[in-house]
Amino acid sequence: MKFSLKLAIAMTLVVLIALAIGALVGVPTVRRSYLAALRNTLVAQVDGIVATQSLRLSVTRDDVQRLARSSRLVAAIESSDATALSKTAEDELRFALARGGEDSTFVFVQRDGGVVGARAESAVINDEVARGLAPHLANVTQSSSLYLALGESLFEVIVSPVVDPVDDEQLCILALALSYTAPAPVVLEDGTLLQVGLRIGSRLYGTLLDTAARTSVESALSGMSDGSEVEFESAGESQIAYVRTIVQSPATQFVAITSLAPLAVAESALVSRMGVAAAISLGIGLVITMYLARTLSRPVADMTVAAQAIQGGDYTVRVAVRDSGELGMLARSFNEMGEGLALRDHYRRVLDVVADPEVAKELLAGKIDLGGRSQEVGILFCDIRGFTPLTERMEPPQVIELLNHHMSLLTKVAYEHGGVVDKFVGDLIMVTFGTPKSAPDDAARMARCALAMIAAREEANRVMMPPIEVGIGCAFGMVVAGCMGSTQRLDYTVLGARVNLAARLCSKAPAMRVYVDDETRLRSQGAASVALEPFELRGFSVPIHAHELQRTGSPT
Repeated sequence: MKFSLKLAIAMTLVVLIALAIGALVGVPTVRRSYLAALRNTLVAQVDGIVATQSLRLSVTRDDVQRLARSSRLVAAIESSDATALSKTAEDELRFALARGGEDSTFVFVQRDGGVVGARAESAVINDEVARGLAPHLANVTQSSSLYLALGESLFEVIVSPVVDPVDDEQLCILALALSYTAPAPVVLEDGTLLQVGLRIGSRLYGTLLDTAARTSVESALSGMSDGSEVEFESAGESQIAYVRTIVQSPATQFVAITSLAPLAVAESALVSRMGVAAAISLGIGLVITMYLARTLSRPVADMTVAAQAIQGGDYTVRVAVRDSGELGMLARSFNEMGEGLALRDHYRRVLDVVADPEVAKELLAGKIDLGGRSQEVGILFCDIRGFTPLTERMEPPQVIELLNHHMSLLTKVAYEHGGVVDKFVGDLIMVTFGTPKSAPDDAARMARCALAMIAAREEANRVMMPPIEVGIGCAFGMVVAGCMGSTQRLDYTVLGARVNLAARLCSKAPAMRVYVDDETRLRSQGAASVALEPFELRGFSVPIHAHELQRTGSPT
């Protein structure tokens, strides 16, 4: 996938993630803010209604309390004069009855529910009020108010014990029932309709809701605590209801209800605005992305092409330095790296020519001890017999060509057997086995390599003139291996008595023969050999016991 495409996809994902985060954070924030403001509005409306009602009922409650202690009323009750009782109450409560409307009434009841007296004009309502009050009479100990639902009609009822002022005896209970009218709906600033109903028990009264909507509200209000609100669905529209308890028994609450449609509109508008903003941001972002991608991808593409060229071995390739920023620094570093690789490759090629590849590899890896170390090594010397007579009539270029062909042949054989070409000295080649890395079969491989060199030379003599004959000497043992020379020029080689022995055995070996020392023979159990009579060698104080390696099928 192209860098520019990746950058465009990344920018798109960033914008989409930002939109998602905005929606996840913004929508709930808008919702919380709206609901907090709406709750304050609902609380304020209900507080106003409660305050107005309390003020209105306080005047009526004073009238009822004054009547309940009237000596005239007590005399009428004690004389069981229902007409006098009704007339007295009608006179004292005429203003309260007028405020309550034509369905308003009063009833005098005993604790057991029996009616002592009532307003003569409201016989039917009197019985309903008496039956509605019956479950609550036992709790009436002082002047208080409650609400009764008689069918679809609501009544505010103020109750007060009638007390004989002489002996402070409770004679009965006076109940003034006034028709209740729910507060008129209010249109809020956002255009929604706020209506306040009265919930008595589990039933809601005094709202404009239809039966289905009222059922939804009643179900949503089930189990709600005082001063809380609940959201619910009604006729496919979200609404909210706030509850305020005004009477404990029977349980009665004001319920303020309004629609949440403006909230849904606000949430939808927010999401739409965010979508538009995201689309604009995405468009601008893509334009910027393409510009940045072009600015960034071109240098990257150039370096990719250059890296592939360097990988293919072309160290001359360079990339353009387009600016002084990070990409420019990267381009300069890349070019410096190319120059360094070119120089390193040049050094490596030169090193591979002047040193054995295995030694060169170890040198470059820093694994060779430049101070030298003792280790067991096999040393093979091979030189040409009669080299001077062979080449005395040749021109120098011919001599060089002859030697190069000969040394290339022997080097190939040495590498095939895991040997390391230590050096070429005139017509002599020196090969080591066990440097810079040793192996258990170093001596055996050296022996096989020596015989293979004789075989390779014989094969080559069949097709080239003049024929070349060689002699080979091998020795195995402890030597010192390392880089030796001066601070200006070092050679990786081996030194020691075993090296001298291999060189002397090479000089002693007849043409197309291989002489080896005892150690080589012992460690090359698979190689056939013939013991030689001990002989003197220059530089050695005792006679040398040597052996001649035999090729398979050769006479002993």
